[in-house]
Amino acid sequence: MVQIMRTRGVAAFIVSIAAIGVWGAGTAGAVGSVAPVARTFSFIGKPGSKTVTVLNIDSLLINARCDTSGRPVIFAFTSSNNGDIFGRILDGAGRLHSVHNTTFNKSNKGVLLSTTSSDFDGSGTVLFETSTGKVVTVQYGFDNSTTLGRQNVCTVFGSAIAT
Repeated sequence: MVQIMRTRGVAAFIVSIAAIGVWGAGTAGAVGSVAPVARTFSFIGKPGSKTVTVLNIDSLLINARCDTSGRPVIFAFTSSNNGDIFGRILDGAGRLHSVHNTTFNKSNKGVLLSTTSSDFDGSGTVLFETSTGKVVTVQYGFDNSTTLGRQNVCTVFGSAIAT
């Protein structure tokens, strides 16, 4: 009986050490444990406004402007050599629009984050990752003129978390 307990104890010890090794390898492969950075942004522009950078963090740049009809135009760019960007936009009429680019890099023209449907207000979520493990999550909303109490402006606003 004592021999069986010793064998089981050794086996349990070996399994425990192996489990710790696997757990350690999993976390060693994960990128960074840097504290996240949170930012908010707000753009309010007249119809025909110039392009403004609303967010520039961890290789992700988001620009906004109002076209001549007062509709928001939002684009994302990256300075990264290799990245992914995924997102979903829900317009005011309830239609879902997808953002999907698994070869998002600095030579891309940009990715549209606003809608081209007949409804130019909505909200979206965009997830961006670089090949070096930088991650940015953006939650945003946008509205065409008239908005903000019937002002003749368009708006783009939201928040981002970067790690």
